[in-house]
Amino acid sequence: MYKIVKPTKTTVEIQFSADKPEWEEAVQAAYEKTKGEYNIQGFRRGQAPRRLIERTYGESVFFEDAFAHLAEKAYEAALTANPEINPVGDPEIKLEKFVEGKMDGVIKLTVIPEVKLGKYKGLDVVADLLEFTDDMLNAELEHAREHMTVANVVDGKVSASGDVVVLDFLGTLDGVPFDGGKAEDYELKLGSHSFIDNFEDQLIGHKAGDHVTVSVTFPENYGAKELAGKKAVFECDIKAVKVPEVPALDDDFAKSMGDYETLDDYKKDVEAQIRHEIEHRNQTIAEDAILDAVVDASEIELPSIVIDQQLDAVMKDLNFRLNYQGMSLESYANYLGKTIDELREQHRKDAERIAKTKQVLEALVRAEGLGVSDDEMNAKLEEFAKIANKSLEDYKKSVEPRRLDHIYSDILMSKLMQVLTENNKVQPKTGKQSKPTAKKASTKSPAKSTKTATTSKTAKKEDAKPAEKKVTKSAETKTAKKSDKTTTKTTKDDKKTTKSTKSTKK
Repeated sequence: MYKIVKPTKTTVEIQFSADKPEWEEAVQAAYEKTKGEYNIQGFRRGQAPRRLIERTYGESVFFEDAFAHLAEKAYEAALTANPEINPVGDPEIKLEKFVEGKMDGVIKLTVIPEVKLGKYKGLDVVADLLEFTDDMLNAELEHAREHMTVANVVDGKVSASGDVVVLDFLGTLDGVPFDGGKAEDYELKLGSHSFIDNFEDQLIGHKAGDHVTVSVTFPENYGAKELAGKKAVFECDIKAVKVPEVPALDDDFAKSMGDYETLDDYKKDVEAQIRHEIEHRNQTIAEDAILDAVVDASEIELPSIVIDQQLDAVMKDLNFRLNYQGMSLESYANYLGKTIDELREQHRKDAERIAKTKQVLEALVRAEGLGVSDDEMNAKLEEFAKIANKSLEDYKKSVEPRRLDHIYSDILMSKLMQVLTENNKVQPKTGKQSKPTAKKASTKSPAKSTKTATTSKTAKKEDAKPAEKKVTKSAETKTAKKSDKTTTKTTKDDKKTTKSTKSTKK
């Protein structure tokens, strides 16, 4: 027997009880389940009578397991009968009273309350939609020229800003070499500001064969703590000076970029690629704008545990991005002059927004009665199976359950976004022109934007170069949009209660 009480929007109590016959049934169930755990002389394991085990280990030997059995029954019955209850975190199970075989208990749950959806159809949304400009085309053409630039060695050339010097260097602090301070055949473009302080400036005016002593001071907020604020000396041997030769923007250049006869042919193709990219980016921008408007119009009171869990995920993602760039979370926090806790709090609003968005998405899916059929799943899996050169059945056997959940969620998200885009209007902001970030051009590549930092090439490098600026803006976690708004299926396992820890048995 159970009763549901809702003290607050984010908490639910399942009050359950058992009379003497129900309690006796629970104790017997506990005995049947655990009798093999007890060793009674003269009996094989699992064969000892219940009463003998109780006399040997005490009358209450099955009490905890019996209580857990009743709690689990009440929990599953309550959630099955009330599917709107959405628990989060571990339930708190407590014995309220036990007198003469009669028991009262309570299961306290933190729950995610129902979302109060605002208007999500018939909206007029304004967004920063992109428009093609000649500047975009010119920028992409310049990136293509930079990409095709070749630096050639010029004997006797005195280095100047814009030249590339090939050098060996060894850095020391008070005469002692430090980790990451040594490299050979390193190619450094002077004036690129890829190294700290005035490192590059001190290499200007020299030629191959020169030995140059470079003195620098690491910034106080430098990522590597052991170097922050320290004065260092780099002994540099210049091995060559290269002069970059930027190709002219002409028909010959166009031919070098692919199957083009003239520069006009190449320009037309690049423009078409940019316009295609803008079209796709505007679709994403429009979807995000609609979703932001729907989320803003919706209301939900999120439990702190939900926000904390999402914040953990945000920080984990930030740490992953930083590790990819060779940094740790701690060094990045130091660079910003913050503690890790302060950095975490800085991202709390982002986490709260992501958590709210996820709940709104799930509420929209329910409101629209959306789902994914077996045929739809199989069709998508068939696409992946072909890529993997496998049959559908073989691919199904090899794919992990988590991957299946992601595929399911992607299909569901696609359906939901189709509903939102078909039922809402997006207009561009007037008087404001957003510009896409052009990427380095490669042969016949679409003009996509990139968010990763450009890395200089190294012929031979013994360790990471400490003089390089390590922190880039791309390390910072951005507020998640659709990529973090995955709607996941609720499984039965999500709503199972964990039993209390059993008493140690002899």
